[in-house]
Amino acid sequence: MIKDGAIINTKEGKLEGVCIDGIYRFIGVRYAEPTWGENRFMPPQPLKPWEGVRPAKEYAPICWQTDTPRMEDKEVTSTDIPSLYGKLLTGNTDPSACEQSEDCLAVNIWTAGLRDGRKRPVMVWFHGGGYIAGGAPCNWHDGWNMAKKQDVVLVSVGHRLGIFGYLYLGLFDERYKDSANVGHQDMAAALRWIKENAEELGGDPDNITIFGQSGGGGKVAGLMAMPLAKGCVHKAIIQSGGFGGLVTKEKGAEVAKQLLDHLGIAPENAKELLKYSAEELIEATREINRTRTNGNYFVCPLIKDGEVIKYDPFDGAEGSEYSKDVILMSGYTRDDAKLQALFNPPVFSYTMEELPDRLMELGYSEEDSDKIIRMYEKVLPEDHDACDIYTGLLQDRNALIANINRYEAREKVGASPMYNYVFCREAPSRMMKAIHGVEVPFVFDNAVYAPEMWNADTRVTAMQVSEATGAAWAAFARTGNPSNPYMPAWKPYDSVNRYTMSIDVECRLISDYRKEIREFLGR
Repeated sequence: MIKDGAIINTKEGKLEGVCIDGIYRFIGVRYAEPTWGENRFMPPQPLKPWEGVRPAKEYAPICWQTDTPRMEDKEVTSTDIPSLYGKLLTGNTDPSACEQSEDCLAVNIWTAGLRDGRKRPVMVWFHGGGYIAGGAPCNWHDGWNMAKKQDVVLVSVGHRLGIFGYLYLGLFDERYKDSANVGHQDMAAALRWIKENAEELGGDPDNITIFGQSGGGGKVAGLMAMPLAKGCVHKAIIQSGGFGGLVTKEKGAEVAKQLLDHLGIAPENAKELLKYSAEELIEATREINRTRTNGNYFVCPLIKDGEVIKYDPFDGAEGSEYSKDVILMSGYTRDDAKLQALFNPPVFSYTMEELPDRLMELGYSEEDSDKIIRMYEKVLPEDHDACDIYTGLLQDRNALIANINRYEAREKVGASPMYNYVFCREAPSRMMKAIHGVEVPFVFDNAVYAPEMWNADTRVTAMQVSEATGAAWAAFARTGNPSNPYMPAWKPYDSVNRYTMSIDVECRLISDYRKEIREFLGR
């Protein structure tokens, strides 16, 4: 039953949400002023107080955006791969179905209690889509189940993306000197708002866990070591995300100049961008990318400006030291790198006969290529094919090694524990299996809202995995240890045992996951 009249008293004013079967929901809650007009490309501006009661019953729009450029490239869109992946993600955010606006700085909140002193753990979600696409409003990210079953305060965050969040104009106009990475500045502002209002929401301002998948995982990594978010991050979960590719201010300005040149704007007149509508600027980025191909797209990078992004939390030095008190959980899906096949569709049709040649194109010898095939035939499901082996190698070269590097960097500074996982539960799609993103509805215990992740035969076990995964994420947020009644005791990763939780219908704690492959890649 849905009841109106749920009121919270934020620092800026009162908001009215609803209560749904005992869970309070406040959605579309602004944490900063809209970013249109003179606020475009500027740091988030503090929310102005208001009189009376504002409604918080509808999602805010998502940021104006394109898709990842590769997914809009005719080399990919001319195949049926995007539609197949899109179908698999039914229930996730569909930007084409969402209102887009520069009034997108909002959070969505679910909690079982208000002002009751219960000090519930606060879990803050940052969506995927790189720093380009995505949004918070969708069934997968609905926090009702986690608030009801796990008694956490669940918050999802909307923020600026793409050119609106990462176009760097600071070297062209003094007014933009503090405008590096404003998308990340938005996220930090959201965290400060959440911490400031946590007790009103029945939460603990000193127990905030940030978690995110893909680009959201990268956001989490960045926030771990951001001075603007200091004191707002106590635990972190990185799902299939990395932190890298940072550029200098000068390189960021070079990228921005490409858009200015396309629009015929001199750099010293960068403010003229304010004359364009958001939709016109989005179309300009698409026009640029229609003339480019993979590896050369116009994408605004994250900038290591020394203030907003000052540290790398996994540098094994000052960045790791700065973030060492943050307890970390890190992992990925077993077939994560099938995403690379989405960007290069012919990979899906590789044959076992041609696979050795494809591996040698990656720089391996004929002998090593044969060894790689033998190693993956041992660890993959019986129905594996050449694409599974190829993308499995790409996956382990990236994520398996990255997780080890994260641990070793943190170990150097005596950091808090780190827990490792691999999500192995497959979707029914033979082509997609446990591809990038399949774990998201499960971590919210929302598999029921992901109908392409199960069928009549697997529905029951899908719901079991959903409950177990949600319980693990909530246990980590509550105690700093993801152990829960649905899984074996979950031990932290270390350099000797390298414990990894395999999350599936039957969860297993594995010592040294894919040991032979790890040793091969670490030669």
